[in-house]
Amino acid sequence: MPITVRELWQTGSVSEGSVQAVGPQDSYELNFELDGSSFAVRENLVDIVGRELLGPIGGPEEVLPFSPRSQYLVGHIAPVKLAGTPAKDDVADEPVERGELIEVRDDGEGTAEGRGVPAYAADEPEADAEDDDVEDRAPKQGLMIPASMGLRFQVPVDLESFTVNASWGTYETVETDKVTKAGRPIRHHQRIPVEESRSVRLADLEAGRTATVPLRDSVCLRVDRYDDERFGRVLVEVALCNDRETPTPIPLSMWMFQTKLRIDAGGGEVFLPVRDVLAQDWPEHDDEVRRLDLQYRNRLEFAIGRTCSVDWVVRSGARRATEVSTTWLPVGETPQTRARSVSGAQLSMDALSTATSTELRVGLEPLVSGYQAWLDEQEATAAALPAHLRETSELVLWEARQAHQRLVDGLEHVASDPEALRCFQFMNRVMRDQRVASQVAAARASDSSVTIEQAQAEVAARGSAAASWRPFQLAFILMQLGALTDPAWPVRSAEHHARVELLFFPTGGGKTEAYLGLAAYTFAIRRRQGVVESTEGPLDGRDGVAVLMRYTLRLLTAQQFQRASALMCAAELVRREDEATWGTEPFRIGLWVGTDVSPKRFEEADEQLTKANEYGSHRLTVLQIQRCPWCGTPITAAHVKADASVRRVFVYCGDDLARCPFAKGGPVTEGLPVLTVDEEIYRLTPGFVIATVDKFARLAREGEAAALFGYVSRRCGRHGYVHADYAKCDIKTTHPASNGYPAASVQPVSRLRPPDLIIQDELHLITGALGTSVGLFEVAVETLCSWETPDGKPVRPMIVASTATVRNAHEQVRGLYGRQVEIFPPQVLDVADTYFSEEVAIDRDNPGRRYLGVSAQGVRLSSAEIRVAEVLLSAGQLLFDRAGAVADPYMTLVGYFNATRELAGMARYMADDVQTRVKRPRKDSGFPSRLGTSFGLLNVGELTSRIASAEIGRTLDRLGLEFDPGYDTTEAFRERLAAQDAGKKTAARSEAPFDVVLATSMLQVGVDVQRLGLMLVVGQPKNTAEYIQASSRVGRDATDRPGLVVSLGNWARPRDLAHYEQFRHYHETFYAQVEALSVTPYSPTSLARGIDGLLVSAARVVQATQTEGLSPERDAGRIKDQRLAVEALADRLKARIAAAAKSDDATKRASDLLVNRIDRWSERAKRAAEVHKTLVYERTGEGDKYLPLIISPENAKASVGGSAEAPFVIANSMREVQPEINLLVSPMPERLFSRAPDGAPNWTLPVGDE
Repeated sequence: MPITVRELWQTGSVSEGSVQAVGPQDSYELNFELDGSSFAVRENLVDIVGRELLGPIGGPEEVLPFSPRSQYLVGHIAPVKLAGTPAKDDVADEPVERGELIEVRDDGEGTAEGRGVPAYAADEPEADAEDDDVEDRAPKQGLMIPASMGLRFQVPVDLESFTVNASWGTYETVETDKVTKAGRPIRHHQRIPVEESRSVRLADLEAGRTATVPLRDSVCLRVDRYDDERFGRVLVEVALCNDRETPTPIPLSMWMFQTKLRIDAGGGEVFLPVRDVLAQDWPEHDDEVRRLDLQYRNRLEFAIGRTCSVDWVVRSGARRATEVSTTWLPVGETPQTRARSVSGAQLSMDALSTATSTELRVGLEPLVSGYQAWLDEQEATAAALPAHLRETSELVLWEARQAHQRLVDGLEHVASDPEALRCFQFMNRVMRDQRVASQVAAARASDSSVTIEQAQAEVAARGSAAASWRPFQLAFILMQLGALTDPAWPVRSAEHHARVELLFFPTGGGKTEAYLGLAAYTFAIRRRQGVVESTEGPLDGRDGVAVLMRYTLRLLTAQQFQRASALMCAAELVRREDEATWGTEPFRIGLWVGTDVSPKRFEEADEQLTKANEYGSHRLTVLQIQRCPWCGTPITAAHVKADASVRRVFVYCGDDLARCPFAKGGPVTEGLPVLTVDEEIYRLTPGFVIATVDKFARLAREGEAAALFGYVSRRCGRHGYVHADYAKCDIKTTHPASNGYPAASVQPVSRLRPPDLIIQDELHLITGALGTSVGLFEVAVETLCSWETPDGKPVRPMIVASTATVRNAHEQVRGLYGRQVEIFPPQVLDVADTYFSEEVAIDRDNPGRRYLGVSAQGVRLSSAEIRVAEVLLSAGQLLFDRAGAVADPYMTLVGYFNATRELAGMARYMADDVQTRVKRPRKDSGFPSRLGTSFGLLNVGELTSRIASAEIGRTLDRLGLEFDPGYDTTEAFRERLAAQDAGKKTAARSEAPFDVVLATSMLQVGVDVQRLGLMLVVGQPKNTAEYIQASSRVGRDATDRPGLVVSLGNWARPRDLAHYEQFRHYHETFYAQVEALSVTPYSPTSLARGIDGLLVSAARVVQATQTEGLSPERDAGRIKDQRLAVEALADRLKARIAAAAKSDDATKRASDLLVNRIDRWSERAKRAAEVHKTLVYERTGEGDKYLPLIISPENAKASVGGSAEAPFVIANSMREVQPEINLLVSPMPERLFSRAPDGAPNWTLPVGDE
């Protein structure tokens, strides 16, 4: 039964005061007219945040009924020094309704001799992440509330003078006619605006000496001059200083609020850029930095903040500013990047699916010739650049010309090769169908009342726009088709020419569609080429894994699985129409991820389904899609069937009327072509496998996984490809007919063709410790996917990677894949235009994503989080009441945190402080009560690693739910309340939208929810790539629902403060600010940890086709018979390592380790024979009959020194790379490794209850 509003009140979820609060409030005046657009709502939201956090809310001479220290989070500076204790009458502050945000430390420990007002630590120890650099951690002692703020700027040497305009507000306590219940007079706080202007002559400033310019009441300007003779300019620092000394507690009048400096020179363009690469020849040895300097030469910075941030005024096209100023709420806006439209080009997937060779040439010629004409224009621009930029510009243009030639060759290849054209048509047909199906599914997901027919009609009404390529997608595909058709193509397989194709495009630009298109072409060309010959025998391309797609995060993996499943549905339907052309093996997709995310064995899946059907809410990891990817109908446990006869789990569409072809009773008898159980993936070898990168660490333990690389030798007519370890199909003759299935036998088969295409999405995440482990395992993956043609030409898989944020890609790709890198689209002369993508100038019709910086000096981070969240949630409700549905993007607040422990703190605040404040807003605030959608409380979701995958799927599904003006406005609430009082039945809803979603790094990729428009980032993320990726989750529908990101920094942490002080320029250039990535797979430590897994994984896979090989679990002892084969395999691994390692020393180290490990393997086998045991890989069991070869790191710790200790230590996951270190410190000086230096403070061990 739905709970009523009155019942909420009676149960305490909604207090009586809250119910009253939803009545008329003092009206909050909006400064921007609401015009029915989300843009106007965002403008008002930013304005409200400014008024609430900086002030003054009530105008220049406002009178506040509460202390501004409890209201204004930013903009204040403290007196410079505490001195003495005041008389009682001097204390101006009275107790206020809520605690003061700015807390002066008066506990004795904070008091220091000399200048400064001491502050508490910015937050508890969890404010710092464990892996923060020591110099970047927020200090816990010695913090002072800033007593000054200012900026640095540059002017020409010959400038005569500039004008500094300083403004601020002070608050005086005034008594009113009202009294408290105790009879004491109620005091309010009157703002007194102050503005002072001073002219400063440059000649009066002396380099190296600070000039003091008095303003009033011990408030002054301090000005410093630094001469930059190299570039003929003067650097000037101006600070507004509060030099007043004050007793404690500090009288309110001693604080300065809303401080601001504005500097100009009579409107002249006199403020020079911090760095201008056009006018200045800066020495730079890094080729990538030189390119970035060229491409960002028009993104200029004119000032740098000190304590605060800065802004400037510059005329269009000018390279000097007319004014610089300070700001406490800096704004950065990133423009939309759109794929360029190419006039006359045929981009319709439907048209291309039937295009003839001639039609293809005509239709795509404008794309090719347009790029050439654009490059000609760029060459003309480059000719006008200064000489010191000419070399770099010529290099980038040459690279772009190379890309153009590949585009020309790609079009010619498809147009002239009939088989390539046939597969290109297949790709377009399949991509068209999946695009249409995805839109139908999305329409029905957002509105469950829409029927399949209605959704299909709605999509069909869009015409070719419903299924068309963006030019960069089609161009990228054309460039790769030659290498997919001819597997020995040099850019794919040649030893020194092979490349990784890196698709570099901003988040949300459509990268996924591009590589899904390549996947579809790969399926087709393998089916058409059939069995190919190799030096090791025939390889059958009519079955087997064609495409491996890897991700780093399970959230991203699950999301992309849904999208890729629609592609496989489309491919399977096309195949069924023409089996003579596309084969008899079904197209399927498999999800190969961690055990906690999907089941390993059929029995696990069967047990899950049994419990789910009995108990309803059992965790069902076998079901990884919430809705049918073809029609959008919800799928539940009832639509998943386990069949023990074939050991299959069949997933059907939830459409009970069988209108969907993948529903039970539909034409596709096995339902959706999805596999989520590991053993099914091994037996049925789906054409498309989506995996997490660290799953490949399981190759050493899963002999059956050899099938993923085509290493099969036996096929059962009922179960598929069977490995010797697969005990469920151990027949010697034939399976008898049963349960409607005919009799089946096991037949020998030839090897399958290994994967031809490897896709690595979000390349920037393959870095650090994980990237290092992945890089080493890539040696095995590529080796297992490689083969030779009969004439000796090497064949390697094509590797396609994608990212929106990358630096140092050449080194990263070399470390990971041992190849060169080709970035598309090539970045040429200006970051704003690559021909295939272009930035759109920001205006009312094309808003960008807006970033708003907040750094609350002297305020605890937790207090700042609560206050900012309160304002954003209350303002969202206010604007939703006023504007309706267009305010929906700002009703769900997405909170982003650097660590789960920081998020957990915010979750507590949301349930307590924030909840209370938004439900019962401060009297006279003008904000309505926000009751929350969870029975009157804030509905808070979470996206973190501690949440089960199934719950993450449901959270993502619910993120798309919009707030309803007919249900969630204050007026609607009052109407329901009145209706219930009158005894009328009121409407209820089955699912409520989220008020708040809290997330960690899991959010930064793969979440594509168009309605989200508001994010609070707490603490500057550790790297810029993470910041860009995470903040790009909001405002994805940039034109209709522009995004707002509030970036709340930790004022005591150097990294956060540095980004805040240069906020505007950082955000205007933050793709260039992305830090270089590091992977070191061939370091001594990495090799020592990973070489065991590399060797065993490769050996078990390659030997899977041998009747007496090393692949089975209990055949590890056959090393004595297979040593020569393993040594030959090791030689292949060494060659791959040599291509990627940066030094001969690393290559030799790896080679020596491989030789050593083969020796140790042989010795272990010999030892097993001596003690009459069977050498197995790991699964001993059955008493004392077996001796293990490998052991996990955690078990290795427990058995150190044991006689039966396994020689190979192999982690279960690539994420197990940071060993735990227990540090024991002795209180006895003679036992200390490091002795304290002379003069160091003494320390004593606590005794007793201390």
